[in-house]
Amino acid sequence: MIGPEASQLDLNTSLVRGEQVKTKLVKGCPCYKEFIGLEKEKVCLNFDDVLPINAISVDPSFFERIEAVDDLVQYKSNNSSMCYLLIYLDRKEGHCYCISQARRININKMDVKTAEIDSALQFVTSAERSRDGVICSDCLYKYLKTLGEASSGFLNDFEREEIVTSYVREVSRRMAAELSSYSSSTFSDTEYQEHVKKYIKRINQSRSQWAALTTKLKKANADKILLELVDHYSTFYRLEGIFLSQVLELENTSSEMDALSALRFMVSISEKVIKLSDMIREKTNIMIERNLMSTEVQEKLRKHSQKRKNTEYRFSNLVRVLSEIDAHTT
Repeated sequence: MIGPEASQLDLNTSLVRGEQVKTKLVKGCPCYKEFIGLEKEKVCLNFDDVLPINAISVDPSFFERIEAVDDLVQYKSNNSSMCYLLIYLDRKEGHCYCISQARRININKMDVKTAEIDSALQFVTSAERSRDGVICSDCLYKYLKTLGEASSGFLNDFEREEIVTSYVREVSRRMAAELSSYSSSTFSDTEYQEHVKKYIKRINQSRSQWAALTTKLKKANADKILLELVDHYSTFYRLEGIFLSQVLELENTSSEMDALSALRFMVSISEKVIKLSDMIREKTNIMIERNLMSTEVQEKLRKHSQKRKNTEYRFSNLVRVLSEIDAHTT
C-alpha cells in the first residue's frame, strides 16, 4: 500500500471552502504506486508505464517560484528515476505536470487536466471525512480512472462490480497459483496468500543474485550484451513480483485500486514481460552464436530458461484473456 510519505497530500483549504483561489502544487501524485510484499517496491505509472523509482517527500514551498510550465525545467531532477511526489497544476493550459521529471501526467493515454485534479481533491476529501483532508495517491488514481476523462467509455458501476471485478480476480488468482506452483484449488483461505507471499520473497532473493552476478561480470569486463541479458532477467523477475503483489491487493477488499485499473495495469505488466522474454531470447541466441558465455553463466541461465518460457506462455494467455475483458469495457 501507499507509504505515509507518498500517501499524504497537502490539500489547499481554499478548495474545501469553495473559494476562488486555486492551488498550483499538490503534494502527492496519482501515478505513484507502492506494492505490498516487495520490500517497498515503488513504481511510476505515468504514461501507463511501470518504472521503478526513488520517491522522496519534498516541501512544496521549495517550488513556490514556479509560475509557468517553462519554469519546471529548472527543478527537473537529473535522475530519471527520482520522484518528488509533487505535481504542478498549470492553470493557463489546464494540464498537470510531474515536477521531478518536468513532463505531463498522462493516464490511459490521456493527459490529466487540472480541473480533474481539482474535482478529485474535493470528491475524495468529501468521501474521506475522517481523514480530515489527507488523501492518498491511490485515491486520486482511482478517481481519475473511474470518474475522470480517462474513464471515458467504461462500464457503469454495477456492471464493473458484477462482471469485471469477479472475472479479473478469478483470472489473476489462477495466474498467481500457476506462477507460484500453488496446487490447492481453494483460493479463499490464508494458505494461498501466504504461499504467494513466500514466492514473492523468493523472487526478491533471486533478484539479489542477479545483481551480484551483474557486479561480478562488470568486474570481469564482460560483453555488453551479456550484461544486458542479465539485466533483462532481473527485470523479468521484478515484473513478475509486481504482478503477483497486484493480485494480492485484489484479494484485499479494502484495496483502493478498482478492478478496471487493475485490469489495465495487469495487461501492461504482462505485455512488458512478453517483450522482455523476446529480448532475452534474442540476446541469448547472439551470445551462443558468438560463444561469449562462460560455462558458469550458461548453467545459471539454463536453470532459468525453461521457467522463463513457461512464465511467458502464461502471460501470453493472460494478455489474450484480459485484453478481451478490456475490449468490452471501453
